[in-house]
Amino acid sequence: MMRVLCSAAALVALLGAGCSGGEGGAGTPTSPTPTTGGAPGPQTPTNSSCVPGAPNNLRVAVNGSSRVFNWDAVNGANDYFIQIGSGSGASDFVNTNTSQTTYTWTGQGPGTYYARVYARNTCGSGPNSTQITFN
Repeated sequence: MMRVLCSAAALVALLGAGCSGGEGGAGTPTSPTPTTGGAPGPQTPTNSSCVPGAPNNLRVAVNGSSRVFNWDAVNGANDYFIQIGSGSGASDFVNTNTSQTTYTWTGQGPGTYYARVYARNTCGSGPNSTQITFN
């Protein structure tokens, strides 16, 4: 009887060692991934599902020498960046943030200007609104 128990124990030990070997079993160790240049730097968390969308309906009204911009609120936005420039895509006159959906600019005199706005929250900055051109 002792021989049967010892043989059974040896068989279990042998089978257990076979499962952790290189035969592709569940216990197969994986090789380390090669790295270059040392340890990786800190990773910026990205969660595109929580980045706010683009503000819609950007519009401007002239009020004397001021131009008043308004846009629709974006769900999940903490603040908005309005950019006003002398050319398409530029922000050489205004690049500022506000928690409101309105901004008043009393900047430059007559001319052609471009404006866009984007929303931001703790996940990051969303896409730009449609750019508008105004005088």
